[in-house]
Amino acid sequence: MCIGANGVSTFQGIIFKVTTLMRTEQTPYFIGIHCMAHRMNLVMQSLYTMPMVSKLESLFQILYWYFSTSQRHHLEFTKLAKIVETKGLKVL
Repeated sequence: MCIGANGVSTFQGIIFKVTTLMRTEQTPYFIGIHCMAHRMNLVMQSLYTMPMVSKLESLFQILYWYFSTSQRHHLEFTKLAKIVETKGLKVL
């Protein structure tokens, strides 16, 4: 049996928590794991505080704004995409 939780201490603490109690009292092969979606969210929150990551995000926002506000800019983007031999997909 396995349970996935968001890392809250009531589920995954060391003593007197749900996973520990289930393992000792009910199921000896019980596994408690940290939910991957919540773990990824924690990683992204910690990365965002790094200056390099926030600068990259700002760069992507500026690029999106530049290419999405003008048809002429979008045509420049597609020309650039042809030069570097890509399909010129939209900047999301």
